[in-house]
Formats: sequence, C-alpha cells, structure tokens
Amino acid sequence: MKSKIVHDTSIFVAMSDALASFFEIFTGDKSFDMGKLKHADIYIGNEHYKARGKMLNSSRVNECFRLSLEDDSENEKHLVLRRLLPSFVRRNPNCKGLLKRDYELFHEFEMEKCPHIIKLIDYVEEEDALISELVPGLSLDLFVKQNPEYYFKRRTTIKMLKQLITTIGFLHDRGMSHLDISAACILVKSSPEHDIMLLNNGLAAAIHDEIPLGPLQGADLPPEMQQGGPYDKRTDIWEIGKIIKMIIQVRKQDPTRASNHLKLIAIKCMKKNPADRYHNVNEILHDIEVWEHLYDNFGAAGKHGQKDE
Repeated sequence: MKSKIVHDTSIFVAMSDALASFFEIFTGDKSFDMGKLKHADIYIGNEHYKARGKMLNSSRVNECFRLSLEDDSENEKHLVLRRLLPSFVRRNPNCKGLLKRDYELFHEFEMEKCPHIIKLIDYVEEEDALISELVPGLSLDLFVKQNPEYYFKRRTTIKMLKQLITTIGFLHDRGMSHLDISAACILVKSSPEHDIMLLNNGLAAAIHDEIPLGPLQGADLPPEMQQGGPYDKRTDIWEIGKIIKMIIQVRKQDPTRASNHLKLIAIKCMKKNPADRYHNVNEILHDIEVWEHLYDNFGAAGKHGQKDE
C-alpha cells in the first residue's frame, strides 16, 4: 500500500502554527501538539485521512496521532500514525530508521499471526512514520481506574497476564525484546472479552538489529535501563513484573481477594540483578499456572476468609 502525507504550506497555516508555538512556550503545554500534521492531508491507498488529535500515552519511544477518514458520515473509520519521539531520536541517533525496521520485521516474522499485536498497515518513508490499525478500547492504566473490579477475579487476571506474557514470548522467540512495556502501552479492547493488545513493539527492532542504545528515560525503570544497558529479555521480564505489581494493587481494593502467589511472581520478576530474575517468560507462565490451579488458599472460599474466582 502506498501512503503519503501532504503538508499545507500556506501563509495562513504558517501564522497559525506560529501562534500555537507561542501558546506552548507561554503555557508549557505540549501534550496535544500535532505540529504540521494538524493541517496535513494523509492519503492511505485511495482513502483521505486527517489527523484529529494526539493520543496521550507514556511511551518513552513513540508518539501517536489519531487519523479519521475524511467525509465519513458515520465517523467509524480511524487509524493511527506513529512517529519516534524527537527526544528519543536525539538521545539515540542510531535509531532514526527504527520504524522502518519495525514495519519490515512485522512482515518478515508474520506478526499479524499473533492476535495481540497491533497490525501495521504501511510505512511512510518521507515522514518516517508508521500507519497502524486503531482498535477500540482503553489503555490498561485507564481501564483499571474505570473498571477495577474486572481484575478482582483470578480468571480475568490470569487471562490478561497469559496474553501479555505469550505476546512478549512471541517477540523473544524471534530474537527481539520490547523494552517499553507499560500499562499505557497495553490496550484492553472494548469487546466483551476485554482481550489485550500491545500498542507497539517498543524497541524490538533495535534489539533484533543490535543497535546500540543509550540510557532510556521514564518513571520506574529497570536498573539496567537507568545505567544504559545491557538490555535483553530479562529487562522485559522486569517490566512484566511491574504490570503484575500494578494488578496486585488493584486487587487490594477488595480485601477478600488473595494475591500472595502473584506477589511472589512479581518479586522474582523485579529482582535488581537480571541474573536473579526468571530466565524466560515460560518460567513466569509456569508459576501463573500454578496459581491458577491452587485451591487450598486461593479457592472460592479460602482458609482465611479470602476468595477468588
């Protein structure tokens, strides 16, 4: 599919952008900045799209923009345009072509066969941008705020964790590590099943191509990320532990829900020394399945008045 982005270079648009830049300098608010995309025409195949807003997320690598089909009276067709954060490129100039490799590896490894990875539609070389599908839903961090009770039940917690861990395992089996796993980068679909999707492949292409990475920025990072590496699949395991830790905090809102076994898994995932963590995601899956089949302390009526379903 051939896509292109056509920018409006009129004087009116230039003045409008200058005013917007002045507003950003004055307020310091760049959270909704779309830059030149605000007035661009985006052609994907035979369809004409416009950027409708910047999608807020906590990725340390990407920024995303919501695209809507022009003249769509039903307002039903949307896509996502993804670019590398300028701050990330400045710190890691070797990663400038990372999104192109993302797109190439997506097809080389037939990642569309993994049901929990967002489908990539096209790469726009002139803009160094990816076009991907938009799946209706909420990021995991927003979902648990609005629906905390959903993960009170053991079976829904286990289903989500299994989907996440097997998806990261899919990448690991192909010589890649994600390195940007966070609740903001995991989508909980709005369908009744509430399956999850990885919104991006993080730095998988950089790890696959052995591109050197500097220290990565963000809150609550694995120790090796704060020190500039080395990174490998055990870095992903630490970040999986961070997701498990968040789910434990959610489950604490109902004191009748037991998470003792889950807590031990999170602790092992997040050991400071990577050598002390799980060696691979299959080991985490094994311990999740042990929790799944425990009945003495985690059954419908536990010994201490705790329950789980």
